[in-house]
Amino acid sequence: MEWITEPPCTELEVEREEAAKGVLVLKGPRGVARAKSGLVAAMGTAFALGAVAFLRMPFPKAWKLIPATMVATGGGMAAMGVMGAVSNVRIEVERGKGITWTWRPRPAPERTVTLAAKDVATFEVKTNVVRSSGEFSFQERSQVTFQLMVISKQGKAYAIEEFALSSQAELRRDQIQRALGTKAKAPARKKKKTAAA
Repeated sequence: MEWITEPPCTELEVEREEAAKGVLVLKGPRGVARAKSGLVAAMGTAFALGAVAFLRMPFPKAWKLIPATMVATGGGMAAMGVMGAVSNVRIEVERGKGITWTWRPRPAPERTVTLAAKDVATFEVKTNVVRSSGEFSFQERSQVTFQLMVISKQGKAYAIEEFALSSQAELRRDQIQRALGTKAKAPARKKKKTAAA
């Protein structure tokens, strides 16, 4: 589960990049991602508080099951939103060492996962489509995001970062591969021979 047992996939920013040394450090979440998490926390809180009002009404006990479920759902949304707003994640990519995720889901202690450079099999850009429709709407809306994933030789997939466009994910992949020293360099172009007159 993201933030609890595995590193989160969120929007990151470059803290440090030294291409010659093969070092790339990413940190986050970005301010926009923190604001989104704060909004989720506020919506979850409002949802839970609205449902608490229904729990206090003189309904038969069997009917109180629905508001109780709403309180639990809203409370869970609020907790995950607060965690995303106040927590930190850091990804360090170093040539010869690999990729290290360090994250702290506050108030829990810091956690770390390392994927050695020799264990990196490939990178993949995964497409996520979330469909939603308004309560009083017949139109369905879709939101597409792209997650950059790294896959180990043992078959375990680790999320690195989430993007609005696939090209952004591909650029980050190239940046990470350059830091690791696994990015294949483009072949040198051969000069065209000109006909001597």
